[in-house]
Amino acid sequence: MKFIQYIKDSFEELSNHMTWVSKEEAQKTTVTVAVFTILFALAVAGIDYVFQTGLDNFFTMFKSN
Repeated sequence: MKFIQYIKDSFEELSNHMTWVSKEEAQKTTVTVAVFTILFALAVAGIDYVFQTGLDNFFTMFKSN
């Protein structure tokens, strides 16, 4: 029964004692996170491409014909 009381208390806390951000603030933050996620993914992809190209060239030097 402690679990059920915990769930009830949690809902009461969320509905009466939480301070929620405005819809506009949530949208602004979501866009900011999305933009930085895309930029970070592009940076990682670029670094991966550079390392992969470098390793391909390195191993090509040792490839027997």
